[in-house]
Amino acid sequence: MPIITPTIFVSSSAALQERLELYEEMAARVQLDVADEEFTSKPTLGVEKMLEVATTLERDVHLMTVEPADWLEVCKIEGVKTAIGQIENMSSQREFVEEAKELNLRVGLGVDLETDLKELDWPAAQEADLILIMAVRAGKEGQKFNQESLGRVRELRKRGFAKEICVDGGVNEQTMGKCVKAGADVLAVGSCLWQAEDIEEEWKRLNQLAERAGTS
Repeated sequence: MPIITPTIFVSSSAALQERLELYEEMAARVQLDVADEEFTSKPTLGVEKMLEVATTLERDVHLMTVEPADWLEVCKIEGVKTAIGQIENMSSQREFVEEAKELNLRVGLGVDLETDLKELDWPAAQEADLILIMAVRAGKEGQKFNQESLGRVRELRKRGFAKEICVDGGVNEQTMGKCVKAGADVLAVGSCLWQAEDIEEEWKRLNQLAERAGTS
């Protein structure tokens, strides 16, 4: 069954704590989005602030930052499970993957919507545990899903990437089935969950849809 990971994109510790406590009641795994000024006009909490709030959730940290490798040791110290670095402001994808592996972190590479898939260092990607495909432009919640991302997922599977592929951005009840059909097995869900009138009911619906899509 595909995994749904709620995303947390916040600029205050109070909002972070609120969402962590909410998602602890529902999910096992969460994606913490860290975006700096290079990716967004409204930066989130920094890595250290994002990780200082304790949680029982398994944490993926999505590093939309300049040189995401600089934050790998902090991720390790704070008990992060998976570190995902956007490739756009990364000097070496190979070094990012190798450094994460040396720290016994699961490692992912993120590709922004406007970045050609050819920019992905394929030998490094094959060593990664996860590839994150943005279906919107990185750095902002609430954007519309771009169908081109589905072709990217299919292309990765066609090339033989057999580990986790996550689609992030615009994933909701209308788009998640398409993501699963294309080959995604991790669905990062943000505003469609957080802005739902009944978040718990929406969580149940999303999981039912994901399960149905995974078995069809």
